[in-house]
Amino acid sequence: MMSIAPDHEVDWPQAAGISRQICAETDQPLLDPIALEKLREDLAGFEIWSVFVQNFLTALPRRIENLRLALTTGDAVGAMDAVLSLKTASQMVGASRLATLARGLEIAVREGIRVAKPSVVLPWLAAKHLQQIKQHAEQTSYALGTHLEAAGRAQPHCMRPAGVPDGSKGFPRSPQETGPHGNDSTG
Repeated sequence: MMSIAPDHEVDWPQAAGISRQICAETDQPLLDPIALEKLREDLAGFEIWSVFVQNFLTALPRRIENLRLALTTGDAVGAMDAVLSLKTASQMVGASRLATLARGLEIAVREGIRVAKPSVVLPWLAAKHLQQIKQHAEQTSYALGTHLEAAGRAQPHCMRPAGVPDGSKGFPRSPQETGPHGNDSTG
């Protein structure tokens, strides 16, 4: 197994010690229900909130991939941009455990590039952090998706858009199905 060493002696565990301490503090809930509710209130209701959460879920794999790519290629600016994007978006949507892991990696990146070449330290940090971040991202996606689905079921039926019958997939019926005046032409 090949070992990569920086140009000068660095105590790698010490350089990443702060991030490990933060990552060890993941005893908080996967999702922060208070942050989720505050976001919902700030966004003035279910519809906008659900779109915001869905956008987070849609962008999460891309954020993780951008982080992986920047770390493994030694791109310090890209790594910092990707980790800050992941941290901030996670905080906003109430994904507290994922935000904490991103914060730990952010600190490790800052410390790592201070003491060693990015081309050396960033791939090392990828090996140390990415698997756990990916795992928590998957757990967060599942939990948020479940939360979003449950919140949608709890919405009163009067919140459905006009023309969407109860039990539909959310798409209005076509004119061929409803007839020219919106009446059911099948019966």
